[in-house]
Amino acid sequence: MLHPVYECHRSEYDLRITGRMDDPAWQLAQMVELTEPVQGLLPRYHTTARLLYTAECLYIGFSCEDAYVWGTYTERDAPIYDEECVEAFLCPSGRMRQYYEINVSPRNTVFDAFILNRTPLAGPRDMRSFVDYTCDGLRTAVHVDGALGSPGARGWSVEYAVPFRALVGSDHLIPEPGDKWLMNLCRVDTLENRKQEFYAWATMGKVDFHLPWQFGTLRFC
Repeated sequence: MLHPVYECHRSEYDLRITGRMDDPAWQLAQMVELTEPVQGLLPRYHTTARLLYTAECLYIGFSCEDAYVWGTYTERDAPIYDEECVEAFLCPSGRMRQYYEINVSPRNTVFDAFILNRTPLAGPRDMRSFVDYTCDGLRTAVHVDGALGSPGARGWSVEYAVPFRALVGSDHLIPEPGDKWLMNLCRVDTLENRKQEFYAWATMGKVDFHLPWQFGTLRFC
């Protein structure tokens, strides 16, 4: 199974974060599509993502097609992954057993954690999620195209601005051209009957986002 590589370009200025991904700088970013995580097949809805960086932040944008956008949690670190959210898994050190998870819901509720993952290559999940980790300085914004919690929406989009100072692990505090991180970009969509559908940039081979040996590579240009 091939591991994808994302070529992340540097923006000359700090992006305006509105949730709409309407800053012109996004046009410089490679767009990738998320697929179902087992075999990489096209799922029900289109989900795309883009990344850029500056001297201060990593910018992540998701655009999610959806006919019913909803969420109930409003407190930070609530289990938004049980409802609907997008998820970024970032491993600056390249040590795949240690990585950050930063999720955002349609209500702009954030779940962020530092993960120590001891799961064997063939075996049950064995990991610890340090939810008391806070991504200091994180900025997020969400735009819902339609009404939140009502049928007939067209989708939602999310923007992150993740300060590099909050992601310890890389030899360079600010990434330099050629630096590589491990990464995955994911989405959880929950239908009205609570049936969940999953999306991922790097195909996992099973429905489990916490298989870091399946992550792709984020390469800074």
